[in-house]
Amino acid sequence: MGFRITTNMMMSTYRYNLMNNTNRVSDSRDKVLTQRNFNSYAEDPAAATQAFRLRRDWYQTKSQVSNTADVYSKFNTAHENVQGMLDDLINPMEKVSIIRGTNGTSGESRQALAQVLRQTAESMIQGFNQQLGDHFIFAGNDGLNAPFEWKGENLYFRGINVNAGGVPKPSAAEPTWLADVKSGAEAGGTWSDDAQAWYDYYTRATDEKPATAEPTWLNDYANLDGVISKEEQGWIDYYQRKTDQKPAAAEPAWATSGTPPTDKYGVPTDMPMVGADEVEAGWIAYYKDQGDLAKLKEMSEEEMYIDLGMGAEEKGANNPVRGTYFNSALSGLNYTNYGVDEDGDPKNFAILMREMADVFDTWDEDTQSFNPDIAKNSAAGLSKDELEKKAYRLMDKLKAAQETLTSDHVELNARSSFLKTNQERLELQASQLNMQIMDVEQVDLADAITGFSWDMYCYNAALKIGNQLLSQSLIDYMN
Repeated sequence: MGFRITTNMMMSTYRYNLMNNTNRVSDSRDKVLTQRNFNSYAEDPAAATQAFRLRRDWYQTKSQVSNTADVYSKFNTAHENVQGMLDDLINPMEKVSIIRGTNGTSGESRQALAQVLRQTAESMIQGFNQQLGDHFIFAGNDGLNAPFEWKGENLYFRGINVNAGGVPKPSAAEPTWLADVKSGAEAGGTWSDDAQAWYDYYTRATDEKPATAEPTWLNDYANLDGVISKEEQGWIDYYQRKTDQKPAAAEPAWATSGTPPTDKYGVPTDMPMVGADEVEAGWIAYYKDQGDLAKLKEMSEEEMYIDLGMGAEEKGANNPVRGTYFNSALSGLNYTNYGVDEDGDPKNFAILMREMADVFDTWDEDTQSFNPDIAKNSAAGLSKDELEKKAYRLMDKLKAAQETLTSDHVELNARSSFLKTNQERLELQASQLNMQIMDVEQVDLADAITGFSWDMYCYNAALKIGNQLLSQSLIDYMN
């Protein structure tokens, strides 16, 4: 049984084949132009999946290269900065060494050295306030604000005096500042058995309500400031068993006894800010000073982690695994130091130089000795012998501080070298990933051009057949 081939059937088949040829030509042209093996996931799912993974690793590596370059720029600038400081210290430190080795140095040289020391201290702090772009290099985690600031003769790091820790602990008994209900809460200032019974009832040490009249010292003490707050009233109601719901607010200080509550720096939260007597003022100064010292220590240990291609692993939220991130924070406190030592002398390099300058300013050229009558600033109030002892003591400590800064400079250089090496490693890794991407995605250009030429030849042949088919159809139509 035969089939009749009609013109419409031939035209339909022709259009279908022509469209296929057109698509093949288009795909071949895209391969030549893009030089890619595939232009959609469906063309080669396995290769596309592999390419996706490689490209993800490549983009991540490029980000790590950029991060490393930024951090290297920061550390390299810091290294050069400290190097400049050490160079500036050569001249004054040589003079200090001469004075340490002999007592015959002229007065003029000591007074001139005092000016050099002050200028060097100022220059050093300016160096540690240097910016890279919009961020301060040695500001720890707060790169938007200048870390160091002179206020008169005092140096502050982010608002905290770097000489914190020098206030001696008072010898007087430590005040509690809190309402100790066992010592004078009642009008008579005594603590009776009835008062103890109510105290135990209030603190729920016992559920037995005393039969005696309820004392008024809860409200009396809570009202010392003239106001009973909502939170305080909540605790009063709880103590008096008007409610069994324990307030969510922290228990008021006036209801506790023993060690005062403190903040994370160890400073009592209930210190009186006004009306303190001499003993209280001494303890307030001591607590504030110790709190500042704790803050300085905290700022010196600040960390700012960044992913530089070392694993970037975390144990939990904001809890990175050490060694998988790079700590890019630089605190000027770690290079200039802070606090005071056992002699009461400052540990900070710049303050050491300033105090030494104060001592050298007292040198009397006529008598060739220290003159306490012209002493100013940190040297004021010291005797001649004390000035001389302090001079040699500070010279020794300044020399030790210079050696520490030199050691820190070497460590900074090592970290800069690591960053440079790490950047080169990441750039090589990115290059290798790019080559793997090309192996998966890039087409053989010679094969692509050959394929395109063949598909173009087939397409042109299809057009010629179409011309013949169209001509024959018109003749048949005319007949």
